[in-house]
Amino acid sequence: MAKQPNREKQTAVLRSAQQKRKEQKREQVFRAIEEIKKSGKPLTFPNIAQVAGCSISYLYKWTELTEYIHDLQSQKTQQLNSLESKQPGPHSLKTLSEVFKQRIRELSDENRELKRQNQNLRGHVAEIFELKSECERLRTQIKQLTTPESSPKVVSLNSVPKKSDNGELKNISQEITHLITEMGIKIGVRLKQEIAKHEPERVKLAISAFEQYRSHNSIENPGACLLAMIRDEAEPNVPLKAMTPLEDEFERWYCQAIEGGFCQDVPKKYLPIQQGEIQVRVNNDKFSSGYELLSWQIAKAKMELDEDSSIS
Repeated sequence: MAKQPNREKQTAVLRSAQQKRKEQKREQVFRAIEEIKKSGKPLTFPNIAQVAGCSISYLYKWTELTEYIHDLQSQKTQQLNSLESKQPGPHSLKTLSEVFKQRIRELSDENRELKRQNQNLRGHVAEIFELKSECERLRTQIKQLTTPESSPKVVSLNSVPKKSDNGELKNISQEITHLITEMGIKIGVRLKQEIAKHEPERVKLAISAFEQYRSHNSIENPGACLLAMIRDEAEPNVPLKAMTPLEDEFERWYCQAIEGGFCQDVPKKYLPIQQGEIQVRVNNDKFSSGYELLSWQIAKAKMELDEDSSIS
């Protein structure tokens, strides 16, 4: 007999908790409706269910909620119909909104067109540098052709640059060529012509100035920038350290050894150093690698010995 009151008491507690959850969910639905109305979103059952965190079938389960939502939807429809029936004036919010939207579209199209033109102009930077160099060359050539000479010899405009171009291409040292190619820059005709107009030491200083500038700045067209620095004979901000007599001797001998095919062409900064002496790669077919690693002074003595034996 004692179990019956306890069971009824538990049932009452469960019903009370269930009723409380229903009331909380109901208030949650009403808050969701107010939130959607403030945000301006469409007052639809899916939107209400999403914001309230319940299912659509739950909304249709409660008759009072369904009727309340339908009443709000009909009121919203009547308000929209009344707004559409009115002719918007020139200063109405709807008219101003359309004007602003149209202006935004125009500005977006204009901005897109300006970006496209800016991109095209960037591509012409290198051409401008090359054309400037070409104009200077032609100006110099015209002055030479218009200067009175003892013999009225007619010189073709096309023949002169061909001879000078061939001479310029031959005068570029391998050291300068390697310095430029190591930076990932292709040596074009304009760059070769500009290099041939200057002393090799001035070109090396300009290359050092370019490397110093590129280490601190982003360059879109490295070839055009290097050409301009060589033309202007730019120099690095920090003075270059003077070479010692021993370093100067190595530089002169190493260039001769590479040109004569005695050593492999490896830039100096990649050569290993053992016991304070630079090691060079001497061509030798007896080794599987195709070269023998020797101290540069030993390699120099061996090269001189080979030259003496070939003469005798």
